[in-house]
Amino acid sequence: MRSHSLAPAGAALVLLLASGLGCVPKPKQDYSADQVKQIESLEELMRVQAQTADPQFNRIGQASYTDQEYASMTEAAHRLQSTAETIRTRFSANRPPSFSTYASRLGEQAGELLAAIQAKDVAKASASLTGIRDTCRTCHKEHR
Repeated sequence: MRSHSLAPAGAALVLLLASGLGCVPKPKQDYSADQVKQIESLEELMRVQAQTADPQFNRIGQASYTDQEYASMTEAAHRLQSTAETIRTRFSANRPPSFSTYASRLGEQAGELLAAIQAKDVAKASASLTGIRDTCRTCHKEHR
């Protein structure tokens, strides 16, 4: 009987993740919404945005949210408004016009998320998160 080892596959996965190809590296620090506006690197700004938005996408489709989840989404929405503004005002100049358009849309969607959270409207909050995720994906597909 032959024995097969998963060790080579596991080692390859560890190398892939460690090289940054399997996930986005963490930002250099935990930025406040105001600190985001001072970030000098678009790469760092995208890391902040991913760290902020990605965990929220897991809440899409939930039937309800806890107070803690609403608080987390509120903080994320404020930070996303800051990243969107920073992308639009500081990093769009030498890029196609759609880059700024996506940034503006992201900021609007973050505002829609805030309104849904304040109303405790689960369906609208979920729809806003879906829109944010779709905007991120579409922009990355076009501009990455």
